[in-house]
Amino acid sequence: MPLTRISAPRHLAFAMVKSLADAAQDALVSTCKVPPNDLFQLIARFEAEEMILDPTFGGVNRSRDACIIEITFLRGRTDDQKRQLFRHVMEKAVAAGFRADDIMIALTENSHMDWSLGQGVAYADHVHAPKSEA
Repeated sequence: MPLTRISAPRHLAFAMVKSLADAAQDALVSTCKVPPNDLFQLIARFEAEEMILDPTFGGVNRSRDACIIEITFLRGRTDDQKRQLFRHVMEKAVAAGFRADDIMIALTENSHMDWSLGQGVAYADHVHAPKSEA
């Protein structure tokens, strides 16, 4: 159950930002075996002065359209899957009109114990709890 956060400049059309969200989900499904309905995304829009991004760090040339995708998900993906995820998102984003240099992705991995999906119950307890006989 990945949680995807997309930070985008406010001047970009929402349809373009949504295409980035769709690219991230498509990549998770295609490269990391995330079920298609496992969809949790937050989109935040920022004024230009609220996005302070080094324009050239990492050997890229970011424009004022630069966006950041942050994905938090359970441990277990290989380095190759992560590389495929990065490429897949970038290819879909470019097809939607973004420049490749304007898409930054940060992954954070954690365990079942680091999530509660509701009701104040740790996901680790939910996953490993015995099934009730109803």
